[in-house]
Amino acid sequence: MSKELAVTTTRKEKLSHLIEDLQEGLLEREQQVKLLLLSAISGEHLLLLGPPGTAKSELAKRLKSAFFEANYFERLLTRFSVPEELFGPLSIKALEEDQYKRLTQGYLPSCTVAFIDEIFKANSAILNSLLTVLNERQFDNGSQRIDIPLVSIVAASNELPEGEELAALYDRFLLRSYVNPISDDAFETLLTSGSIKCKPSLDNKLNQNDLKDIQEGAEQVKLSSSILDLCREYRAHLNASDIYVSDRRWRKIIKLLKVAAISNEQTEVSIYDGWLIPHCLWQKPEQYNELNELFESKICYSGEFNPSQLVSQIVVWEEQLITESVGSEHLKDKNGKLLYLKPDGTNTTKSKEKLLKKNSRGEQLYKDYHGRETTSEYGNEEIKEMVNYEPLYFDRTYSKAHIEGRVTAVTTLKNEVTVLLNNLSFEAKNVSNNLESNIWIDNSLIEVANNGLQNAIDDVNQLLKRSDALVEGYEKLPLEIDIEASINAIES
Repeated sequence: MSKELAVTTTRKEKLSHLIEDLQEGLLEREQQVKLLLLSAISGEHLLLLGPPGTAKSELAKRLKSAFFEANYFERLLTRFSVPEELFGPLSIKALEEDQYKRLTQGYLPSCTVAFIDEIFKANSAILNSLLTVLNERQFDNGSQRIDIPLVSIVAASNELPEGEELAALYDRFLLRSYVNPISDDAFETLLTSGSIKCKPSLDNKLNQNDLKDIQEGAEQVKLSSSILDLCREYRAHLNASDIYVSDRRWRKIIKLLKVAAISNEQTEVSIYDGWLIPHCLWQKPEQYNELNELFESKICYSGEFNPSQLVSQIVVWEEQLITESVGSEHLKDKNGKLLYLKPDGTNTTKSKEKLLKKNSRGEQLYKDYHGRETTSEYGNEEIKEMVNYEPLYFDRTYSKAHIEGRVTAVTTLKNEVTVLLNNLSFEAKNVSNNLESNIWIDNSLIEVANNGLQNAIDDVNQLLKRSDALVEGYEKLPLEIDIEASINAIES
């Protein structure tokens, strides 16, 4: 689905090596490392949610080492934290000159990468300035709003935010990841392995020009029909689940997908890049699995690989074939009314009517005052009964042009199914290589994609059988007899 660029792979290789360096010595944190680096090169922020002691601060420190000469800032917030802790103390000299300025060197406004622990403990005195830092990369220092060098903030919390005043802060973190404790499978390795410091090679480190080039290149990346279909599916799911996602957030998601694509040297965002979307949409950790399951279910049934339109067309043609295959048809008069056959051989548009009752000898029957049938009409009441008439049918046949038109139409449909099947088969042969070479996608997605593609191939094979049956069915429609041509043939 993705299209590889015919250019040097230096940037992709550089990022791939950097991911390996950042993962060194960490257990079961591959996904968080990739989200961490992707958020930074996209100009976004990452929220790590989970219990204490799960390497959240270590991940943030490692992000700092991914950049040349990066300034790192770290702070743990409490309900009693004051602005000075984040933004620096007030300048006494400036106060003497009636100016309200902070000394920001060494604090958040001067850093490249920051880690803010327990961020949802931020109070109203901190909140507004923090939102401006996160969103605009600017800081109000006295009467001046200054640009700051911030690349990304990694925030951590043991719990979700409570209160409407924190909703805007929560929304500023495009990527969210729940960090679980180490699993039982890795527990022994955790106990026996030593600590390893993260020291990326200088050749792999990033600078501001790298970020600028990636983000500018991302603007040229196209969106595949598959990823657009997936976004529509997610929006419908969110609306049904009463989960609000702002328009601004959707635009940021698209930018993130484009950055992931361009940094993997793709010219188009593929359906597989959609693995990032669940990390941007969940508001509660338990929502992630459901969102990810939706992605996996749609991975081979959207965009150019979406057979739903073909299925709809096949159903319509199947229903039409059933109608046209009926051997006879209820005859109608010139006004379109159904005709019925009377016992005397004449036609009528009435399916039933009340007639005078007669006995087996054809004599008219009457009802006497005792309610008995009699042939005497004197002083007696005529007896009427409801008679149902048989529908008048004629054998249905079709012209040669009609049959040929039907066969041509369903053959075209069959060809479209064949093309889809060939495309799916081609994708199935190449998906492993494509995903293994993708620096962002986890290898576990390869099995999901392979299984999904095989299921899609099986489904489309069934569609092909149904389209074959349609061609055969329309070819067998009864052909009307050309009487004039038959007479000419006999006479000749």
